[in-house]
Amino acid sequence: MRTPSTVGFALVLSALASCVSTPDVEGVIQDTSSGVQDRAERGPWLEARSYTREELRALSVERRNELDARCRELLPAARAEDATYEDLMRASRALIFNADLRIQADVAFRFDPTDLPKPSKLIDAEDGVSSAFKAEIRSLATESRDLADRALELRPGDAAAELFSTLGIGLSLWSMGPMQAIANGATSTLPKRIKQVAEAHPAFEGASPLRLKGRFQARAPWPYKDSKGGIETLKRAVEIAPIPLNLLFLGDAHWSADGEGDEEAAIAAWQRGAEATADEETALTSPLLREICRLRIQSARQHFERLRPVR
Repeated sequence: MRTPSTVGFALVLSALASCVSTPDVEGVIQDTSSGVQDRAERGPWLEARSYTREELRALSVERRNELDARCRELLPAARAEDATYEDLMRASRALIFNADLRIQADVAFRFDPTDLPKPSKLIDAEDGVSSAFKAEIRSLATESRDLADRALELRPGDAAAELFSTLGIGLSLWSMGPMQAIANGATSTLPKRIKQVAEAHPAFEGASPLRLKGRFQARAPWPYKDSKGGIETLKRAVEIAPIPLNLLFLGDAHWSADGEGDEEAAIAAWQRGAEATADEETALTSPLLREICRLRIQSARQHFERLRPVR
């Protein structure tokens, strides 16, 4: 799965204005007539291939329409009082994947590839979105968390339900202003939940819990930031699942490490990420993730010509 991707990139609590209104999820997911692509048809998406920017933008719109349709299809059954575990988790997953795709697309297309800022600004790009955009993500994440929590009532300790509940909490807190986030558990509930799911299910779905923990360690504010710990945790995630998302986050952690960033290690990780095969859970966003890795490399080489090319 894609800890979504989400996921992950969006765990730092930046000093942005607090967003207090959250739209209904029905107002976020678009009514589309496009059908839902069967997972069996995703095979070609797993492998790395080249896209023009125009092709990639069109593909991201197509996949967002698919996820919107998927959410609309699954929500009625998930909201029913007699919803099964499967009903709840299918919808919870679709909502998080939808939120993650929106974030990744925004990051991939935010900057002109011919005039990129430094990698540090690219890494921080997810925080520079509008309040309206964050409200949409919060709507999707909150609904996903609520459904995963209901699934946990049916299956206590379930790996998927614990993971998606934690992802929903993380994305919801990211979408808030700092004081609102603290009031809603950013310094209490979230760190404990991340530690719990990473310890209980470290290798689950492409090492998603480890990826979430490592991203949090690498990107969280003091006193939760642990640059060395984040790198080591993300290395473990890559050993288990060398997929684009894990490698993207490992490269980011290398680049951003406090006082000891390893620029060449970062580029090496991003290079692997740009060429890596995805897993089924990250298939939808894998072309965007590879593009983000390529933009990181291009930026690093534009701004730091002293770095040796990675072969």
